[in-house]
Order: sequence, then C-alpha cells, then structure tokens
Amino acid sequence: MIGSRSGANAVAVWMILMKNGPYGWQEKVFILQQRCLWLCEQLDLLNIKYFRNEFSNIVTIKSEYVPQILAKKYGLVPDNHKNAQWFKIVVMDHVTIEKLQLLINDLKQSIN
Repeated sequence: MIGSRSGANAVAVWMILMKNGPYGWQEKVFILQQRCLWLCEQLDLLNIKYFRNEFSNIVTIKSEYVPQILAKKYGLVPDNHKNAQWFKIVVMDHVTIEKLQLLINDLKQSIN
C-alpha cells in the first residue's frame, strides 16, 4: 500500500529510542549541547560574532570571520552559495572538541 508520507522518520525515531532509551538519548543531547557551549565560549574569546539557540546543536558564524578556504576545509555550510552571510556548524557525535579546537586554531591564525 502506498501512503502519502515516508515512514522512515518514524522508524528512525523508534530505533533511536529503542537503542538508547530515553536517558541515553538525553545524555547524548546534553553532550552535544556542551560541545556547542564550548565552541561558543571559544568564539567569544576571539570576538567572533555567531548565533546559537541554546537548545540547538547548530552554531552559525558570520561569514566575515571565516575565510573561504577554512569554510571549505571544515565543510561549513553557507546560508547562500553565491554570497554567504553565515556559515553553519552542526555539532554531531563525530564533531568532537578536538576537531572543534582545530577550527578554533585556524580561525585564530586567520585573525592575526
């Protein structure tokens, strides 16, 4: 039977909850939020303007602070591919503090 919606999203959420349980998922989200908080603190130290909703795992940085070569190196997603105003960093499991530190180090060098 063909439906109007894909069941993939519902199955994915069900699998996540079955694998991690409610507390495992809560812990995972907490860790991602702490990584975002760490990133924002580092950006504050560099006086780099950014935006982040405190409940989100996404940080957007004003494009004027991110050289194009760094955006490409770190796979940052622009808000507009022709004339980017913002670059987006989505903090997921594989985006560790160590990887974020590499970006911060490169941003420091680009400022100097």
